[in-house]
Amino acid sequence: MIPKTLPRGARVPLVQHLEELRQRIIFCVLFFIAAFIVCYIFSDRLLAPFAKLLSVKMVFLTPLEAFMAYMSIALYAALALSVPVFAWHIWAFVLPGLLEHESAKAGRFVVGSIVFFAVGVAFCWYLVLPFAIPFLMAYGGDVMTPMISVKAHLNFCLSMLLVFGVVFELPIIVVFVHNIGLVSYKALKNFRRYWIVVAFIIGAIVTPTPDMFNQTMASLPLVVLYELSIVYIRFFGRKEKPVEEKANETTV
Repeated sequence: MIPKTLPRGARVPLVQHLEELRQRIIFCVLFFIAAFIVCYIFSDRLLAPFAKLLSVKMVFLTPLEAFMAYMSIALYAALALSVPVFAWHIWAFVLPGLLEHESAKAGRFVVGSIVFFAVGVAFCWYLVLPFAIPFLMAYGGDVMTPMISVKAHLNFCLSMLLVFGVVFELPIIVVFVHNIGLVSYKALKNFRRYWIVVAFIIGAIVTPTPDMFNQTMASLPLVVLYELSIVYIRFFGRKEKPVEEKANETTV
C-alpha cells in the first residue's frame, strides 16, 4: 500500500514520520524487486539492442558470464524504471516540511534532473554509440579479428550511457549554484568563452574515439546546454541585487 502524503506544514509526532519513512522504503524495495523480475523475464529482448550495435556476435568467456549479463541488464533496467518512483517518494516525504515556494523550486529541480538525464542517455544511445562502436571496431583491420565478450560490451555501453546522462545534468548544476548565490549571472556569462574550451576537453575525455567528429558530437551539447542555462537564469533565475545596493548593505 502506498503511504499517504501528509499535507504541507502538517505537524505529526516523530514516530509517525519514521513509520511513514519505513513504509516508503518498503514500497520502493518491493517495486524494485518486482521491476527486476519483470525485466529479467524480458532480459533477452533488453539485451538484443546492445547486440545490434555490433557487427559481430558477442561471446562469453566463462560459464557464468552469459547469466551475469542477463542479470546485469535486468538490474540496470529495473533501476531505470524505479528512479522516478524513488524520486516521487522522496519528494512526498519531504514535502510537508517545505514552504510553498521551496516545494515549487525543488519540484522543478527533481523533474529537470530526471528529464536531462534521460535526454543525455538518449543522445548517447542514438547518436554517439552507433558511430563510436563501428569506428573502434574498424581499428582491427585485417590484422585482428574482433571477439567481443558480452560483459565487456555491456560495461562499455552502460558506462557511456551513464556518463552522458550525468554530463547532461549541466543545466541543473549551473542553475542550482546560481540560485544559492555561489556565482552571479555576469560571472557565468563571462565564463562562456572559457567553457567552450572546457567542453571540448570534457568531450575528448568521455568520447572513446579520437576523431574530431565524435568529440564534437559530445562537446557541442555541453556548449548548447551551458548557453541554455544562461538564458534560463537571465529570465527565470534568482534576482540579483545591484552592486550599489550590496555595497550599502555591507556598509550598514
